[in-house]
Amino acid sequence: MKVADYIKQKFQTFGIQLSEADLLDISLGLDAELTEDNKTRVNVAIVKFIPNLLLRATSISESGFSMSWNIQGIKDYYSLKCKEYGLVDELSNKPKVTFL
Repeated sequence: MKVADYIKQKFQTFGIQLSEADLLDISLGLDAELTEDNKTRVNVAIVKFIPNLLLRATSISESGFSMSWNIQGIKDYYSLKCKEYGLVDELSNKPKVTFL
């Protein structure tokens, strides 16, 4: 499977369609084959791109057609993957407590 196809399919799970520009922003080597050697790097790139997605409108209505999506699922996925990969969760509003 190509890296670009993998990225598209990961986001389709959440009902998100990506443009070619989005794909370029996420990863280098979109035509490369996805391997065990590059899979983690591609997944980290996907996770780092998610905050950009949340800047988009969550509902669109025009001429009787409307579309909306629930961003909670992608936010939960982002939080889970940040923990998994040791990344800073930029979307969390959870307070941090430090004991001295």
